Amino acid sequence: MTREPERLFRRGADYQSHRPDYPDSLFATLAERAPARRRALDLGCGSGQACRALEAHFDQVLGIDVSLEQLRAAPPGRAHYLAARADALPLADASLDLITVAQALHWFPLPAFFHEAGRVLSPGGVLAVISYGLCTVEGLEGLVEDFHDRTLRPWWPAARWQVVEGYRGLPLPWPERSDLATAPIRRHWGWRDMAGYLDTWSALVTARAAGEDPLAAFLPTLRERWGEGKRTVRWPLRVRCCARP
Repeated sequence: MTREPERLFRRGADYQSHRPDYPDSLFATLAERAPARRRALDLGCGSGQACRALEAHFDQVLGIDVSLEQLRAAPPGRAHYLAARADALPLADASLDLITVAQALHWFPLPAFFHEAGRVLSPGGVLAVISYGLCTVEGLEGLVEDFHDRTLRPWWPAARWQVVEGYRGLPLPWPERSDLATAPIRRHWGWRDMAGYLDTWSALVTARAAGEDPLAAFLPTLRERWGEGKRTVRWPLRVRCCARP
């Protein structure tokens, strides 16, 4: 039988392989807004997707997550990875120029995290909350949405809907900047790519822990409807950012 740490490590590697990357232009813009380019932190970094993108723009990049299994799946690079909580960061006061939180803010204890962000960011340091909503598949509108909204609804945490809505109802600790334009993330995928992406959804981890596997039941429909060709998949990218006074 597979041991739990091995299974979780494989999940971390799958997350890295199947999640869509963020556009480099996003991190270039955030770097321009930061007061300096000394040090950036991606908090809730998982297997390091945003960290890799930040490496091109900052002298030092840190990735922090509570999951050692996810951190072990991060590929080699310049970033340094630490296991820690969002409300107890092992960092000096005013030591960061940028904090990014990608698809993870709903897991953090608020407002304790915002207090920590204010402590570790330098004056003018930027906090950027990044999320991409539910994807759409060209020619199969409604298929993935129905799987997400109806089939998996019992297995999503209540806070999941904050991610889907781009955290728009969540107050930020400082005045928000609203002039950052973003274009959708696009990928050209086959049905197997989509299956790999769906398999990274946390709702499936919860369902399988309860002895159910909704994805296994959905895959025949996905394959039949998708066909063997490629389809364009789009995710709406949303960024909310503010700067410490």
